[in-house]
Amino acid sequence: MKEYDSLMNLIDSIASDFLFFDSKEIDVPAAGNFLNKLEQLIKEAEALEADRLKRVASGLSSLLEKIILERIEDKEAGFGVFEKGITLMQEIGDSLKNTGGYEGDIESFMESIAVLTGEQGAESGEQIAESEEQVAESKEQGAESDEIQDESLLRDFIVEGLEYIDEIEVNLLNLEQDPENLDCVNAIFRPFHSIKGVAGFLNLEAIRDLAHTLENLLDKVRNKELLVSSRLIDIILDGSDVLKAIIVKLKDDMEGNPTEPLEIDTSTLKKRIESIEQGAPDTVEVKKLGEILVEDGAITEENLEQGLEVAEQSIPPKKIGEALISEGKVTPKQVSQALRKQTKKAVDTAVVRVNIKKLDDLIDMVGELVITQSMIRQNSFILSNSDIRLSRDVSRLSSITSELQRTSTSLRMVPIKQTFQRMSRLVRDLSRDAGKHVGVVTEGEDTEIDRNMVEEIYNPLVHMVRNAVDHGIDSSEERIKAGKPEKGMVRLKAFHRGGNVVIEISDDGKGLDRDVILKKAVEKELIDSSDDLSDQDIYKLIFSAGFSTAAKVTDISGRGVGMDVVKQAVEKLRGKIEIDSVINEGSTFALGFPLTMAIIDGMIVRVGGERYIIPTTAIRQLLRPKEESYNNIVGKGETINVMGNLLPLVRLYKIFGIEPEHENPWEAIVVVLEGENRSKCLLVDEILGEEEVVIKSLGESLKSSKGVSGGAIMGDGNVGLILDPEGLFELSESLG
Repeated sequence: MKEYDSLMNLIDSIASDFLFFDSKEIDVPAAGNFLNKLEQLIKEAEALEADRLKRVASGLSSLLEKIILERIEDKEAGFGVFEKGITLMQEIGDSLKNTGGYEGDIESFMESIAVLTGEQGAESGEQIAESEEQVAESKEQGAESDEIQDESLLRDFIVEGLEYIDEIEVNLLNLEQDPENLDCVNAIFRPFHSIKGVAGFLNLEAIRDLAHTLENLLDKVRNKELLVSSRLIDIILDGSDVLKAIIVKLKDDMEGNPTEPLEIDTSTLKKRIESIEQGAPDTVEVKKLGEILVEDGAITEENLEQGLEVAEQSIPPKKIGEALISEGKVTPKQVSQALRKQTKKAVDTAVVRVNIKKLDDLIDMVGELVITQSMIRQNSFILSNSDIRLSRDVSRLSSITSELQRTSTSLRMVPIKQTFQRMSRLVRDLSRDAGKHVGVVTEGEDTEIDRNMVEEIYNPLVHMVRNAVDHGIDSSEERIKAGKPEKGMVRLKAFHRGGNVVIEISDDGKGLDRDVILKKAVEKELIDSSDDLSDQDIYKLIFSAGFSTAAKVTDISGRGVGMDVVKQAVEKLRGKIEIDSVINEGSTFALGFPLTMAIIDGMIVRVGGERYIIPTTAIRQLLRPKEESYNNIVGKGETINVMGNLLPLVRLYKIFGIEPEHENPWEAIVVVLEGENRSKCLLVDEILGEEEVVIKSLGESLKSSKGVSGGAIMGDGNVGLILDPEGLFELSESLG
């Protein structure tokens, strides 16, 4: 009978999943998946009036919950009964499909469940109902039996839940850009389904109910009962925010962090969900690719009409994007940006979750290993020993240690992609609040940064993005008058340069008005009107505390706080900010941060009796210049001609007050260093070689010293200073 096909598919799916279920190591997401399927099976059995099947499924659901919560001592016996129950459900299902009924005995099986769970109510349908009512009643009263008895399960759920919500947000933004993409809908549905299942057996009713409601909403989208609209995306985003807040509160409670009571009223959200489910009018239409390209200014209405004609007349018919590309009206990049598919990847990777402290301990121990290996290699006995086998073994040790440090260091590096995705969500929310039409383009999302920096740079980026949306991007009316596309654009870009990570935040808005900033700074007595300042110096005045050129205070910005916070946060990370702006074209803020990795490749140099380490990523060239390449130009100082370019000469011994071996550049070695946006020549006495060194903090007293970014223990046990090129450049300029 066809009405039982869905039922049988569900039972077979449960049976198939059980084959791969590891009963020794409880996997929370897998267990949640089982409970979800059993719940669905109970509902379908009830609809078909298959009471015996419903009772068996209910018993198995109760049994699995007890096993996971470790309320059954003999786990193996429990899983044995669970497996028998699956076989029994298959038997009942086959009988229902073939004969329309089942006359077999299930009472002995239900008794075996009752013995394990201690729930005698498993013996009859009426007692099950009565038991369920009692459970519901006890949950309302907050009975102790509802307390989660296994902290490790809750801890796993918190980690999984927060990851699921991040996944939901990313796919929601992708869905908004491509409303007809069913894969995006499924990618959002699955995390909600998993959260609901696990929250159910952990008795987290608020999370379970909300996840279930949002899951139902997405199911209607999958079944074409609802269309994807900005209104629907808003509701689901708000729902995921509520779930995140509840899970974060659980996390704080578990870790003993003091928090305010969580007061979340989900009634308004549920009314909005009911409203959209009932088909209440939604004035926002889902825009098509061609309309988006027109809005972005990539094509005109006439181009769009011509593209539609070409698409229809092609054999086989082309998609509008393909047609526009073939006609040369747009570039593949413009179409990709419009579809927001640039970063959409399906990744199937085995992941092991590791405690952060354990990871940091591992990095520290590998660092010590690198130091010890370096000491062994430079030991005088090893250097003077002619034993070939010993030399080979030491060389092999060095090779293994280097590979180990590279692998372990990479564990602490994470792509900036997730941070950029959070900024995309922020831009969406801010633009709606400000009544503007703003999009986001990201580049370099795979650029990796130290995990320890991720949270540190988050707040500065939030402030920068807020200002880009509120102050930078002009209103739609102003943009149209200025001949710009109606939709503004914020661009986030990340890349490595000169030993630094650079993050650029750009907008195509009004740009910074030099005269307005100067006037406001004079009014606030930050500078004198007679000060001779460069454009860069004037732009940097916006980072002064309390400085704001906003004509009015908004919920987003304009109170004079934010940019000074950005400056403090960037300086705390030993970073720099550069600003480039053109009136009516936009602004670019470049934030440069040093690579704060635990171990770096460094070039060891000697100046007098001291040794220093220069990050190899900052070195462009090593050379011994000819005497005629040296110049001392009035107003510019000492320079070296490097391949036709006059680069300033920095004498390291003068900066650190050391007696050098060589003062003449043509007798010494010149290291050409790259800073953030300039290059200079560093004078040293000798190059000692390249080595992987472990960065050690200089301590609080020397933390703010310019020109050095840390220290490292050398192979002979002495300490060498790691140089910061940009800091050296500033020191040399201040010394004249």
